[in-house]
Amino acid sequence: MNKSNVRYFATFVVILAVFGLAYVFTQQDTASPKPSPVSWKSFNEGAALAKNSDKKILVDVYTDWCSWCKKMDAEVYTNPKVVEVLNDHFVAVKLNAESNNPVSFGGHTYTEAEFARRLGVTGYPTTLFFDSNSNPITDFAGYAVADRFSKVLDFIGRDYYKTTSFQDYMKSNPSLP
Repeated sequence: MNKSNVRYFATFVVILAVFGLAYVFTQQDTASPKPSPVSWKSFNEGAALAKNSDKKILVDVYTDWCSWCKKMDAEVYTNPKVVEVLNDHFVAVKLNAESNNPVSFGGHTYTEAEFARRLGVTGYPTTLFFDSNSNPITDFAGYAVADRFSKVLDFIGRDYYKTTSFQDYMKSNPSLP
């Protein structure tokens, strides 16, 4: 092979490698994520369902760019104990804090972004808790490991928050996962 052929061959190999890598990355981006064991609803769907089922509402406020939100989805909302308590006591709602999707609340219509700001959400993830009539209970800002988060869900889901502090609840329930 002369130098010209080697150059063409090397260029061809580089082009193949670039297209091969592009194909691999494209396939990874379009791969379907695992289905969630939690049946997520929009806020409007969740509020209606909660009222009819007498369950509380858990609202996971997230953004698409938030790595801690993705970690919550991958590690916490897939944990069997979290899923069990969540499904037993809550209607699960996803709310994108940067979305223009409509939310009806208190006789007004907001975008999801406006609604999140109106409720004081300033960091992500933030978990909001409402009773079955869409009255706010409390919020939980930031990421929590599944073990701790399942305790928060149990505390709110079983109405312990009405009669005791979370600290006292934890002292009286040390064996909870």
